[in-house]
Formats: sequence, C-alpha cells, structure tokens
Amino acid sequence: MLPLAVWTAPPVGAAPSLPVIRPRSAWAKGLMPTGTLMAETDVRFLLIHHTETPNTDAPDDTAQRLRSIFSFHTGRQRGWPDVAYNFFVDRYGVIWEGRQGSIAGPVRGDATGGSQGFAELACFVGDFTSEAPTEDALTSMSALLAWLGARNGLDLTTPTTFVSRGSNRWRAGTQVTTDQIAGHRDMSRTACPGDALYPLLAARLQPAAVRLLHGTSPATASPEADATASAPPAPSPTPTSPPVASEGP
Repeated sequence: MLPLAVWTAPPVGAAPSLPVIRPRSAWAKGLMPTGTLMAETDVRFLLIHHTETPNTDAPDDTAQRLRSIFSFHTGRQRGWPDVAYNFFVDRYGVIWEGRQGSIAGPVRGDATGGSQGFAELACFVGDFTSEAPTEDALTSMSALLAWLGARNGLDLTTPTTFVSRGSNRWRAGTQVTTDQIAGHRDMSRTACPGDALYPLLAARLQPAAVRLLHGTSPATASPEADATASAPPAPSPTPTSPPVASEGP
C-alpha cells in the first residue's frame, strides 16, 4: 500500500506550491495514450467533474479504479485518447495525475457532451449526486485548484469569457462567460459533478482556493453555510448563438 499524502496549507503569505501529486505511473501500469494529446495553450478556467463511481473504494483501490476509467474512456463508448481529466482527487485527499503530461503543463481534456476548451479538468473520484466529498478531498482539491490557478495566471475571482470550441450546451462559436472555477454541468448538458457537490464549488472550493492563491489566512466554513449554500450562477452565452438541444447526461 502506498502511503497517503494529504496536502497541508502553506504559511500565510506564501504562494501556492506544487501539491503532492502521484504521477500517472503510480496507477497506469504501463497504459499509454491511444492517440495524440494536445497542449491546452489558453487556460481561462478550471472545470470540476466527478467520476460517478462508488464512494466505497479503499485506499488501495484507487489505482485500479483509474485503470478502469482509462479503459472506459479509451474504449468504444468514448473513444478518447486517454483518461479525460488532467487530475483526480480521491476520497482520502490523494491527488493523482490523470491525462499524460498534466503535471508538466496543461493538456487538452475531453468530456461527455463535448469539450468547450480553455480549461484544465479536475475530477473527484466518487459519486456526489447525494453525498458530498470528504473533507480531505475538498482540502486537496482546493490546493490543486490554487496551484493550477497560479501556473495559469488565473486570479480565480473574476468571471472569464471565451468562445466555445463546441459542446452540447454551448455550440462552437458561442461566446460564454463563466466563473473561473466551474462545474461540468455549466459547460455540457449533464448532472456532473453531482447535486451534492455542485453548490460547494462556490461555497467551499472557490473561497478556499482564492485564500491559498493569494496567500491569505484560510478560514473554516461552517456546516450550516455548506448546507444552505446556493449554486454558482449559470454561465451566460452571447444571445445571438443559442445552446444546442440536450443530448442527455
């Protein structure tokens, strides 16, 4: 069993450093991309997903879980060249490199419903339709988002605008404005990252990542605030280019 490595906060005032990330080689067992991967040269926001897999994995199960996801994503049903996401965070707070090369720099991802582009993809391992991620997972994801914000020159506070490369929510050529930390459902017609997780993007992940990114003292959100938090505002398109019809989750 590999030792668990959960991220801990840097001293107040310090810029976010690279959190402990297990490289792709720690789970892939030689599995290589099946096609060409492309760099994402213009990252404007960070996109949160969940794997929609059981929340019962033991620490030793994550590597096999990621290999299973690789098989699904590169198989006939999806046909992508690698796992879709740049990074995974499991329920124990361990961060894993996903798509090959993601620690070294941004790599274009894939997503159900098509990829609008301009994002790095961070995925919670588990199903958060009715159950929130663990505190360890939320803490590590916040650290990951802060580091990704720093390396991509994002402040994680102001909305960003881009022209979609095409998804089943935002047709190619649509101008979209969204928060710099967004959920998959904001970009595609899907329930991902789950109803229990989605409100936490604005209530927990974005404030925590901003505190870490800008070197201010972290504060602990109350359970009551988490329970009553409203979902982040929906992205807004340019009205002259409407979203396409739904294709399901």
